[in-house]
Amino acid sequence: MDTLLARWLIQLRLKNGRLPRNGITDLTDSPGDGQSWCDGCGASLTQAEKVVTGLGEEDWRSIRLHRECFRIWETERLVDARRA
Repeated sequence: MDTLLARWLIQLRLKNGRLPRNGITDLTDSPGDGQSWCDGCGASLTQAEKVVTGLGEEDWRSIRLHRECFRIWETERLVDARRA
């Protein structure tokens, strides 16, 4: 996935509440299962990719992100918090 497109999608999902604005707890890093979708960019989480999973600290919802999408989400949510 194009990094700029992933960043834009993650920013949009932060704004509309589809991604948590606070941190994630119970982080795990594992291979994808080939059947799930990234909550950040929407692309498939293939078995060849590393996936970060965790629970949102606010509402305990489970999220799954490509490792790169996790880095983008972390950066964007912090930037968003500074703006507020």
